[in-house]
This record gives sequence, C-alpha cells and structure tokens, in this order.
Amino acid sequence: MPVPTVWRLRAGVEKKFAKGHPWVFSNDLDQSPKGHAAGHLVELRDSRDHFLAIGYGNPATLISFRALSRSPVSSIVELMKEKLNRAAEKRYATGVDSFSHRLLFGEADGVPGLIVDRYLTVSGEPAKVSAQVFVIQSSTAGADLLVDALRMALDSFSRRGLAFKGRGESLKSLQVLAQDSSSRAIEGLQKLPRMARGEWRDLKPNQMTIAVQGGESALASSVATYDVDFIDGQKTGFFLDQRLNVRLAWPLLKRASENAKAESRELRALDLFSYVGQWSVQIARAAKDIAPVKITMADASATALELASRNTARAGGLADPRKMDILKGLSDLAVGAYDVVICDPPAFIKKKKDIPTGRAAYIKLNREALKRVAPGGVYVSCSCSGLLTDEEFVEILADAVRASGREVTWVSRGGHGEDHPYLSEFPQGRYLKGWIGIVGH
Repeated sequence: MPVPTVWRLRAGVEKKFAKGHPWVFSNDLDQSPKGHAAGHLVELRDSRDHFLAIGYGNPATLISFRALSRSPVSSIVELMKEKLNRAAEKRYATGVDSFSHRLLFGEADGVPGLIVDRYLTVSGEPAKVSAQVFVIQSSTAGADLLVDALRMALDSFSRRGLAFKGRGESLKSLQVLAQDSSSRAIEGLQKLPRMARGEWRDLKPNQMTIAVQGGESALASSVATYDVDFIDGQKTGFFLDQRLNVRLAWPLLKRASENAKAESRELRALDLFSYVGQWSVQIARAAKDIAPVKITMADASATALELASRNTARAGGLADPRKMDILKGLSDLAVGAYDVVICDPPAFIKKKKDIPTGRAAYIKLNREALKRVAPGGVYVSCSCSGLLTDEEFVEILADAVRASGREVTWVSRGGHGEDHPYLSEFPQGRYLKGWIGIVGH
C-alpha cells in the first residue's frame, strides 16, 4: 500500500470528526491541502499528531477528506474485502440479497464515492437466477483510484457466490464499471465509457433480465422481472431504491384494482418518468387476476420506453408509451383520468444554486400530476434530490396540493429501502423522499 500523506485537523475540531461524520472540509485542516494529488491516500491526525483515520483527499473540492477506515490499514484490497463482507452480511440480515440489491452504498458502507449494485439475472421459464452482475459506480477522484482494489475484492467475493450462512450458490459473474455520473464534474472528472468484464462470454450486459423484489411480499417467491441495459441505461441500469415505496403502495394498488373491477372497467394508471417501467410492472402485477390495466408511461427516452413497454406487457399490463418532455407535455394528458398516478422524477436539485428553480419545478410537476388523478385515486410522489430535506419536500407537496385544487390524504411516508442504509451521523446519505396519498374530489 502506498505511504499516505499526513494531514492534521485544526485544534478544536476533532470532536466534530469523532462524532462519526466521514467528511473533513478544507477549513478544518491546519494546513492547505494544495499540492496533494487528487484522490490519493491521506492519513488524518489530530492537532496532537494522534492517528484518526485513513481516507483519500482532494485539494480542489470543499470536501477535502473522505474517511475509509478509523483504524490503520495495511492493504487496500483487504480493506475492500472487509467492506464487501460486512455489507453483504447486512443485506443478508434484511433478506434483500434474495433479489437484485445495492451491495455497497457509499458512506453508509464505509466506501465514499463508490456504489456497487448486485443484479441477479434470470433466464428460462419459469425464470431462474442464472448470473450476477456487479455494476460499480465511481463518482470521486479517490473512488476512481479504489476501483482496481474493489474489482479484485469482487473477484474473490463473487467466486464464493455470496453463500452467507448457506444462502446462495456459485453464479456466472460479470462486472460493469460505470464512471459516467454527472456528479463527477464536481471533482473535475470526465465521464468515461462503460466497460464490462467477466469470464462468461455468453452474458450480454445490454440485454439482460433481472429479478427484483415484488411489492406484495418480502418472500423470495415474490419476484418482478425487468429487461435492462447495463451499458447504455441510466445510473447502474435500474433504480433499486424504490422497494420500500412499492411495498407501502401495494395495498392501495390492489384496492384500486378491486374498485375498477367493481365498476367493470380497466384500471387506468399514469407512470411519469417511467424509465424501464419499474412502477408500471408493479402496478400490472398488483392488478393481475383482478382487473385489466392500461398504463400510460411517460419518459423522454424512446429506448427506455421500449424496455418499459416490454416489461409491462410481460407483467400483464397494456402499455401506452408516450415519449415527451413531461414538465411541458403533462398538461396535454386528460384531467382526472387515472386511478393511479406515479410521479418519480430525476433529481431537479443537484447543487445548492439549483434549489429555487428545482423547488418551482417540483411544485409545477406535482400540481399538474395531481390534476390527472381520478377522485379517490392513488398518488405517489417521490424526490431523489439529496439537497432537499424531508421538511422542504412536505412544503412543496403542500404548495402543489393547494395549487391543484385537490384534496390529498397522505397515508404513507417512504424512502429508500433496506439495501440503501444510512448513518444517523451522516444525514446526507438519506436522499429519497416518498409520499403516498389518496386524492379526494
């Protein structure tokens, strides 16, 4: 392991770091970090020269230091193996490892700037798990320099088939490196083409079907399947953070299906920002054997809509794809026409300067989406803007409800699921807001 550069905290700020927050800002250091190679290892010490942590530094960003370990480290590869094993045990404890899940979640799992999503792919009829795909997303200079060690750790990890406490089996494995997130620009990093690596030549990362937890149960028998593209798709190919919100909405989706059946008609749903149809598939599954369902899916990507249509049809729904700029085109959709409306946009607020315009966009979007809900219908609204607090999102929803002229009773408050854990000492790790309501007349 390379010998790390030594940085020291200013006297008086050690207590803040001791509380567990994994970041150190440049003004907390007793010397300028300028001249340090971005992303390289740093040993952090207190003002009395006592060891505090090993991490990586970047002199060009406000967050100068991100902690990897609060104990001495002799091998980065072994550290990554330890991180993977600890993270996998947590996923085993909550049962999410039976489905595609987030295996490593940045600071929550002690790997700032790194995400690893583990996708279980299926084939055959009935579908059986046939392979695992690890998608590695790196968003900081330090994370980029950890990727090789992480990939070596994953090679060892995946050969064991993640067989913790008897669960799992040896599976074909593929790794996809995704260094193309927009947040890389903050660290002065370029977006790079995605690369796939694996010893299994029959795996096609742009044509795979994954197993995702169904909304009705945490049991392994409850599986929803999706065709995805790990090379040209958004994020890591799928959005795994909605499992909790889907579970919370499931009883309302079933009830909406039963109401449609009682009226001898089809269930009508609107899925805004549908991507590959995550919500559309779950709605179709909820309505299965109760009522026929027609799902209008709106998204700006024709490729995503093609996948969404295929996924929804396989789940038993009638797909009605609409390629559109949703903020501009939503007003063209019929008012009060949908029993279920899902509003799950991308992050409108990525930097603090985006807050005013992003807030206005969220209000406009939710105002118009609420108008499309039929009386007594179900409304799901989400925000993945990490800079937007829960309280601020509640205010946005309240403003949107007033502007829409509708009445909404919020019955569930969600967020990201068990595979997206967060630390109480790191509130920035809790980013997803999800509210589920019933819309009145």
